[in-house]
Amino acid sequence: MKCAAQVPGPLLKTVAFLLLCAAPAGSQVREIDRAKLPQTKTMQQVYTDLLPIDHFARSPVSAPTWRYPVPKAEIESQFLLAFQTLEKQQKLEPENKELQLFIGLVAHLAYNLGIDEDYRYALSLLQSLAAEDYRAAWFLGMQQCQSGDPVRGMQRLLRVEVTSPVIPGGFWDDYANCAGIANMPVHAVRAYDLERRIAQAVPTDEQLEQSARDRIKPGSVITTYPSKQAWINEKAPDGNRLTSKVCGESFLVKPTFHLNVADVIHGTCIVTIDTEQYPSRYGPSSGSLLLLTQAARQGESLSAFARRILQAFTQNVVKDPGEGSTAPLDGMHCPVASCQSFEISTKKLYKSEGGAHLIAVFFQVDQPEYPGLRFESPQPLPKLPVNAVRPAPGSDEAPQRFEGPLYTFVTLDANQDIYPRARIDFDDLLKSLIVDSKPIDSKPIDSK
Repeated sequence: MKCAAQVPGPLLKTVAFLLLCAAPAGSQVREIDRAKLPQTKTMQQVYTDLLPIDHFARSPVSAPTWRYPVPKAEIESQFLLAFQTLEKQQKLEPENKELQLFIGLVAHLAYNLGIDEDYRYALSLLQSLAAEDYRAAWFLGMQQCQSGDPVRGMQRLLRVEVTSPVIPGGFWDDYANCAGIANMPVHAVRAYDLERRIAQAVPTDEQLEQSARDRIKPGSVITTYPSKQAWINEKAPDGNRLTSKVCGESFLVKPTFHLNVADVIHGTCIVTIDTEQYPSRYGPSSGSLLLLTQAARQGESLSAFARRILQAFTQNVVKDPGEGSTAPLDGMHCPVASCQSFEISTKKLYKSEGGAHLIAVFFQVDQPEYPGLRFESPQPLPKLPVNAVRPAPGSDEAPQRFEGPLYTFVTLDANQDIYPRARIDFDDLLKSLIVDSKPIDSKPIDSK
């Protein structure tokens, strides 16, 4: 923020800033309704004094990194005086909720400046208001984000996003800040875009914005990604959830299944799963599940992709999805708007176990506006040894989703004896499958 005044002397300089600098578009103090505050001259002056300078305290900042033209000590003095004044007034009017909100906000901003005061009571006021006032949830969420608890802080902001019908542009600047701390760069970038669109304002820290944008690297079809880089395996209540940003998908698998995750090569992601063993006429037998996702080839339609894959999958026993023993299958769960589903029965395979019974589902996954958004969830700060150097954010992250449409093939390969049991496993896999497509749900996947 730049102001024209250059007045000698620290006190006069501060006064000049208060008088000549307009409040920035994203001012948090602006969100306080001064008409609902006590109408005393002192209280109204506190509001007026803080309005043009609250952005100096939006993020924790130490004296060596202070880059504003007003000395940090002067801003600290203003906030300390304001906090003490609000504390006194709050004791006189304990039922004024707007005053409670204001003192909670000032406590948060003063904390960012490193002012040594006891803010617990003031912050507890935000806690009590958070369920009914999105502003309190916003300010409290930022306090948590900036005081070492980015998971709970970002969770608060995510709830504000989905529950508040009207959100001011300044909210998105803070949201982006917290998303960066919580290792959610796609959420941060989307927030910066929303801030520009809603508030018609440039983010307060363009360097921080560029850092978030630099962390997002689209996947390349000419690059090989080792499976441990391309996939994340997390425990979930019903098993394990595997998620791949570059492949644009996430699914659940039972812990008793045998899983084989291949390296991602030439824009192709392949996962094979052997189910539990089920009784058949010649002993225990497992069904085989396969999930294949591939960046769409130039000029190849989904139907052509299905024909090519089915011929290879059935070892050329089935020549065309519309011929012979292959029939369309209705009523299958589809992760996107529409799927091509086929049921294949043949005696040419698994003859001693009643023949083969195969299911194949094909669908197209269109690229969303913000690839990877739905697969991000708030992450805690890494625990590092004392004096350790913190790694650059995202330095070892997997790339984002392959650009353009993706074609996905999900199949069940079973003999006729175990088909009923294996079919349940296949249906469960398909229902658990979440793809990075549009329309997109901004809520993160709960894999905990």
